[in-house]
Amino acid sequence: MAQFLLTYLEQPQMSSPEDGKAHMGKWMDWLAGLGEAVVYPASPVKRSKVVGPDGLSDEPVAITGFLIVEAEDMEAAVKIAQADPFSDHAKMAVSELMVMGG
Repeated sequence: MAQFLLTYLEQPQMSSPEDGKAHMGKWMDWLAGLGEAVVYPASPVKRSKVVGPDGLSDEPVAITGFLIVEAEDMEAAVKIAQADPFSDHAKMAVSELMVMGG
């Protein structure tokens, strides 16, 4: 089975703390329901530094978190992402991971 990186690209905006709590409950249920398909559990991203040929900067990075799942193919991985309650409020990217080395 292939592995896919689900990247959260925005912070969902909730209309109230109660809505935020309800969203988090739905998200936790969704994550638990994935079972063994979860290779690496969701990890929020706090702050970032960008390292490159021009040195170090604090430029904004559009990643708010990620998780890694296993799925048969890209279509199945996209269905997993579409079922994520996060996708009701913000954008996500689905990327197939390439296996390197042996």
